[in-house]
Amino acid sequence: MQQEPKLDRPGAGLPFYEWALVNFIIFPLRMQKTSKASALRDFQQESNEILEAVSALSVEDLGERRLIKRLPGLEDSSRFWSCAMTLDHLIIVGKRMQTVLTTLSSGSNELPAASIEAVKPSVQVEASTIIDEFKQMSKDFVEKVERLDLAAHPNVKFKHPWFGDMNALQWLAFAAPHQQIHRRQIKEIIKRL
Repeated sequence: MQQEPKLDRPGAGLPFYEWALVNFIIFPLRMQKTSKASALRDFQQESNEILEAVSALSVEDLGERRLIKRLPGLEDSSRFWSCAMTLDHLIIVGKRMQTVLTTLSSGSNELPAASIEAVKPSVQVEASTIIDEFKQMSKDFVEKVERLDLAAHPNVKFKHPWFGDMNALQWLAFAAPHQQIHRRQIKEIIKRL
């Protein structure tokens, strides 16, 4: 068991240059090229790759925390997680994002404020069931979001803590890149097991 490292507080954010690159270049370019169908395909592909990466791990390995280098898009406070914690984070975010998409597509943005701190996983994640929970979240996300009319209310927006006000299509376009960041995190954790 590794000793608890001294990391930045949850919600501290990304380095300014990285935040600016994502906010003003990468995300706007992704929005120009991403449709609802392609965003859902990308999300499913990332989920499949995550499942492939963790499928051979034992319950013990899933629960082992490892300190990794800070990856692009990964907050410092998230560098000492286990694969199970990372899956738990993706489940929390996936479910909350599905709620955001459902609410925005109905023309409302009446939601509790989004918080980075609120989507951090527990250290006490149940590693024996986490893969099945992740599979279910991914399946539900794709099936339920496919049925939503995300373009119905393009001016109704909800604030992301780092990237500001986003409409339903923008929130969906953000889903797969978020999965990708944490897929890379999982692979780095696995290298250190």
